Amino acid sequence: MSQPFNLFAVGFELTTACPCHCVTCGSDAGSRRSDELDTDEWLKQVRAIAQLGAKRLCLLGGEPFLFSGWATIARLGHDLGLDVDLISCGINVGSDAIEAAKQSGLVWITFSVDGTEQVHERQRGVRGGYRAVLDAIRRFDEAGLKVGVTTQLNRETLPTLDRLAEELQAAGAIGWQLQLTMPLGRAEQHPELVFLPHESQSVFSVIRRLVGRRGLRPYITDNLGYMTADDPVLRTPPMCPERCWCGCQAGLRSVGITSCGNVKGCLSLPDSMIEGNVRDESLEQIWGDTSRFGYNRAYSQATLSAGCARCQLNSVCRGGCTSVSLTTTGKPNQGPYCVRLQGDAPND
Repeated sequence: MSQPFNLFAVGFELTTACPCHCVTCGSDAGSRRSDELDTDEWLKQVRAIAQLGAKRLCLLGGEPFLFSGWATIARLGHDLGLDVDLISCGINVGSDAIEAAKQSGLVWITFSVDGTEQVHERQRGVRGGYRAVLDAIRRFDEAGLKVGVTTQLNRETLPTLDRLAEELQAAGAIGWQLQLTMPLGRAEQHPELVFLPHESQSVFSVIRRLVGRRGLRPYITDNLGYMTADDPVLRTPPMCPERCWCGCQAGLRSVGITSCGNVKGCLSLPDSMIEGNVRDESLEQIWGDTSRFGYNRAYSQATLSAGCARCQLNSVCRGGCTSVSLTTTGKPNQGPYCVRLQGDAPND
């Protein structure tokens, strides 16, 4: 079957089991689903994405280290030419996991750290969790693995970022990604944490200042921006060529598979955006069906918000992150957190 869309990046939600109970968890993780894919089923999907031409695979959860076959999956991905990374909460990560990570060929391991100690532990619900994750960063760094951090941006974490940068750098992190807390999953029950669209400018002023620091500096992920003159600098991870926002890639170049086999263009999308299940159809069939992932594959400028419709760069941006737009406005292509539309004159 010919593929009209070139798959590049894939996310495997191996399990929803997790030792944390984060108030901002978009997937409402904690307990394992009763119908999760087993290791052999995941290995089948690794072969499928390699056949479809994917280059990157991210293993996540929940807590992927709680899935017994994670290293086998990572190793097959590596052997098939994929760059494989893993995102962990850093709780109860033993030396066996470090050795398995080295043997499996992981190119990165990323730990979730949401603010300095008091804020992190309040949001994640695990006493001692902050010291545990910093210790995991140190031990993986000492073992020679590339270690990054992802941090949720919300009203509690934003004031901690200056101090957090120092502590992450001292622990050995060499990459630091910032992403907005979205009103999804358990975060829906905590609207007091979620920034409102009109607050984007103040959030960006903090990010821009931090990007200028020596040593570890953050970069932004796909759920905030967009299209400012300094976008390539703000959006570029360390040791990577500069990149800028080129529109939501869900269903165009990326796909995610949940722990029970549901397929979405992005794992952050709500369940209303499920396109099929790999137990019912092959991933090749789902991906190759041009009628699916319609929010991107059948995109029309008619769906843009009024502000986005007037923007000169809307043909590239297409209204920002689909997940943010859907969870905030109920519609795709609305660009609610676009700092350009909110008068970003200094960098416009």
